[in-house]
Amino acid sequence: MENARQPFEMRIRSRVPGPSMWRINLAALALVGVMLVVMVVAILSIVVTHDTTVAFILLFVVGAVFLACYLLTVWASKQMKREFAAGYTTSRMGYPNLEQVDESTGQVVRAAGEPLLTRQVHRDRVLAYKATRAGSRES
Repeated sequence: MENARQPFEMRIRSRVPGPSMWRINLAALALVGVMLVVMVVAILSIVVTHDTTVAFILLFVVGAVFLACYLLTVWASKQMKREFAAGYTTSRMGYPNLEQVDESTGQVVRAAGEPLLTRQVHRDRVLAYKATRAGSRES
């Protein structure tokens, strides 16, 4: 929690066009969850009904979801390269040598070289930025 107590320079930086690599990866992760649920339903339908018709249909669904996950992963990789070339990352999981930018506000939440942030410190810095913006609008 030391990071939350230190004063942090709040600034915005321009981002590469398109959704952040962080959001694309979250979407791919959500589709992996969908794929797992569909696979469990397919297995249960075979075990309970002994009918493979539903399982074959669900197999095609799993294939489509897998393809979508693959395409999202390729897209996220391209966005990652674009973000790195611009000198920042939206990833919360690594790359301490780059500035970390919040994907929704564009705020730099972690300076390059600073240790990775906990979820709470990240949230606190974004909320502090939003509070300063709300305060400046009221003035």
